[in-house]
Amino acid sequence: MEGRTYIPIGLNLCFPRHVVKREEGLNKMFRWLDRLSENGGNFARIFMGHAFFDIESGDFGTFDEEKASRLDAVLEYAWQRGVRLKLTIDLFRTVEEAEQAEIFPGAVSFSKPNFHTSNNGRFEDMDDYLLSREGRAHFLRKLDWLAERYGDHPGIFGWDLWNEMNAVSSVHWQSWTREMLVELKKRFPRHLAMQTLGSMDGDDSVRNYETIMPLASNEASQAHRYLDAGARYAICHGPVDVMMADAVGILLRVAPGKPAILAEGGAVERQHIGPWLLYPSDTEGIVLHDVLFAPFFAGAAGCGQAWHWQEYVDPNHLWAHYARFAKAIEGVDPIEQRLTPECWEANDLRVYALVGRTQCLVWCRETHSDWRTELVDHIPAGVVKGAKVTLPSRLGSNWQGRFYDPWTNRQSEPQAIVDGCVNIPDFRRSMVLRLERVEE
Repeated sequence: MEGRTYIPIGLNLCFPRHVVKREEGLNKMFRWLDRLSENGGNFARIFMGHAFFDIESGDFGTFDEEKASRLDAVLEYAWQRGVRLKLTIDLFRTVEEAEQAEIFPGAVSFSKPNFHTSNNGRFEDMDDYLLSREGRAHFLRKLDWLAERYGDHPGIFGWDLWNEMNAVSSVHWQSWTREMLVELKKRFPRHLAMQTLGSMDGDDSVRNYETIMPLASNEASQAHRYLDAGARYAICHGPVDVMMADAVGILLRVAPGKPAILAEGGAVERQHIGPWLLYPSDTEGIVLHDVLFAPFFAGAAGCGQAWHWQEYVDPNHLWAHYARFAKAIEGVDPIEQRLTPECWEANDLRVYALVGRTQCLVWCRETHSDWRTELVDHIPAGVVKGAKVTLPSRLGSNWQGRFYDPWTNRQSEPQAIVDGCVNIPDFRRSMVLRLERVEE
């Protein structure tokens, strides 16, 4: 992998829900990694702070070797299958028992009561943990322990300091992030150092992104965004491709020059109280397709990384969407080509183009069908006939095109581009156009 462009293709496989026993949980993780790698995937994310992997679930100040060995096993299994892992170090939001919005069966606990003074811990609250000398020293000891074990592991893509850290019950998370990102990178010079924030669903959340993502110590900008009827932004109630592309656009604006990643995407019930109730109906992967394709074609460094692996992707047998995405971008090097995103709407299509020196990739999403028409109104996506896409005039006319249908896995024969206009074969929902420059 050294010296070659790496395009992350994968999703969140953060933990096995409803599982306590080691072998049962590992078998679930291994099966998901098998499905992912069999379908062209090369990336997954793990929550180290979840109970299944949490090395700090016992007495304060101790690290659980057995829990660490679970992560060892997943890392090795993934690496053998060509899947690199991003490890999210922590996720707790309070050291006290507290109510949380996520109340569905199998929901992650965001409390860390064994850190509280009432349970032989050291901290009264999150302010105490983030601000005190002992709190900082404790986190640095944890980083040191992890660095000794995993510092040179080639299967690690990078590290998230914290999951959605703006959600912790303290206003001091920004200063802590600035300090600890630097410490993280010192210990993991071969891996990316990153921070994550909560769903990009309102002005205040965007302000957090504007503050954290440009930090020099934050090596890739990441966004979380969901289809959510309770979101403050109206864009989060509409077509999934539009909201995902918009999130990437915000990242590119606030942190220009950095790789942008749609690190969590999907659909939830109002304000994240649970997985989307329409997931069981989405057996074709309408939402997943848009989560995967829209971010990359809007300028992200990889596909959009879906959440709800255990509630949606796996039970609906949607793994083939990863193979289709990999096929759509096969052989294209975004760095070598210096791909630049352009988006426009015309002829009942939303067109997302990545324009390079000798190659261009274009994803056309028709505008008459989306999750609402198909899953709420029960109107199947119709066949689009006679559609055309007109390319920007600055590209010139010396291009040859080939279409790839990610819904049927069919590829067309090459065709010449006449006057910058391309006739699209009949399709449903979306179509990919791959352009190669023809020598004059």
